[in-house]
Amino acid sequence: MNQSNPYQDNLQLWQQYLANVRLSGDRYGEAIALTNLGAIYDALEQYDEALESYHQGLVIFREMGDRSKEIWVLNNIGTTYNTLAQYDKAVEAYQSAVAISQAEGTLVREGWVLRNLGHTYRCMAQYEKAVESFQQALRVFQATSSGEEQAEVMRLLQEVQQERD
Repeated sequence: MNQSNPYQDNLQLWQQYLANVRLSGDRYGEAIALTNLGAIYDALEQYDEALESYHQGLVIFREMGDRSKEIWVLNNIGTTYNTLAQYDKAVEAYQSAVAISQAEGTLVREGWVLRNLGHTYRCMAQYEKAVESFQQALRVFQATSSGEEQAEVMRLLQEVQQERD
């Protein structure tokens, strides 16, 4: 039996959608399509294509002034760079996303990005920075009453503290 790859199927659908929104001049739809294509390329481990799609979507969201989506895409870019062990680029993307989150007051997104930043610092064996990022994420999640996120960050904090000792 021949089973299709769901990511491949989604890739084709999003590529078709991207072509359609470009024809219609829908810039927002184009940015959404590019960002979703980036996520699919990530899942397919086609990281260069993922980064290219994310960066194209990011440019459009910036042109439109959609700061919320900019945070989302920067977080995805950071995650892709982290996967590629290009930690300095991941840190740069995450720090940009944190700065925008703080300026916009989007606490939950700030918490997610800080958690991811902490993970990257942990991968770099920069344990003090990892602890600092996780502690900031924990404060954000405590302020937003996100119990599940708090528990995860507390677990990560314990792991990092054990690794650095």
